Amino acid sequence: MTYPSDSNRPEFAFGARSRQSPYFDRARAAGACMYSLYNHMVMPVSYGDPMGEYDRLMNHASMWDVAAERQVQLKGPDAQKLAQMMSPRDVSKCKIGQGFYTPILNKAGGVINDPILLKLEEDLIWLSIADSDVRLYAMGLADAYDLNVEVTEPDASPLAVQGPKAEDVVADVFGEHIRDIRYFWFIQTEVQGIPVVLQRSGWSKQGGFEIYLRDGKRGADLWDLVWASGEKVVGKAWGPGAPNAIERIESGLFSWGTDFDELNNPYECGLGKWCKLDGDHDFLAKEALLRIKEEGPREALVGLHLSGAEPMPGVVKPMPITDTAGTEIGTVRASVWSPRLKKNIALARIASGESALGNTVRADVGEGFIDATVVAVPFT
Repeated sequence: MTYPSDSNRPEFAFGARSRQSPYFDRARAAGACMYSLYNHMVMPVSYGDPMGEYDRLMNHASMWDVAAERQVQLKGPDAQKLAQMMSPRDVSKCKIGQGFYTPILNKAGGVINDPILLKLEEDLIWLSIADSDVRLYAMGLADAYDLNVEVTEPDASPLAVQGPKAEDVVADVFGEHIRDIRYFWFIQTEVQGIPVVLQRSGWSKQGGFEIYLRDGKRGADLWDLVWASGEKVVGKAWGPGAPNAIERIESGLFSWGTDFDELNNPYECGLGKWCKLDGDHDFLAKEALLRIKEEGPREALVGLHLSGAEPMPGVVKPMPITDTAGTEIGTVRASVWSPRLKKNIALARIASGESALGNTVRADVGEGFIDATVVAVPFT
């Protein structure tokens, strides 16, 4: 059998387990050239110009196809009860139009996900999730506890605008009133007949909004509206982007599945402050978290300054960390060259006893072990 000369190029089969977003064609036309599979949907992660995309995010504004940040919808009289079972925050304090960042926990205290919880109505909640099957977990709990709630994936696809000028772009699309939206709060609105939920949020520390399209057939229309406003407001510096690996590590934005997973409890991955254990609210992991807090965490999620003045390839899979005597004490989870700090930096999980700021460790970043210093995150 013979093959075409370009047969070594990888191909990808789209289908029910690897869906395209409502913005797929527009993002591809804008130059999307690298994708990741996220929540059973392909998500652009690069447009071929990493430094240009970083610059747009840090100094201007960019638009991201993040429809892969799927929603888990809880609807019915027991919607809040189900959300509370999974969350260590007091969900009853979340108001309509407000978002809560919250860990989603199993009974042992393991972190299943870390979504934003959006309360659209008294009996209607969305969980805007990272990459794990929260819908199946919620369905299982609803069945096991015989709750009066329907767990579904709604027609809701986020399009993000992020960067210092993001608010100006979004105001040009929706009107000046959006400047009054507080962080994690949202409004339900429409633009040119396109229904959306508009929330001040996004996976960066540079500011911005996420526009949850509520009609998947209007993806190209919404993209074109926002794109035109970006060109008008930002000018030549405007362009596409994606959740940015450099900025997210610099800013200390932890990523479920990369930095931690269900084998880690909130106190091991920087989420302890979101665990409210002294209220009247009850949740599945409460007893486990009380015990874990008393015993203390086994690990800590920390920053590392890596030795060496030249950029090194980033770590994309867990790599070992040892103490100075050679005993393994943890793993590097992700690393990048920081243009802002002019350093190679990393996020790592290490034994709590080795996590003191300033401690020297040895990290394998793919080319042998090098010295590294434990530092705080966000990186400064």
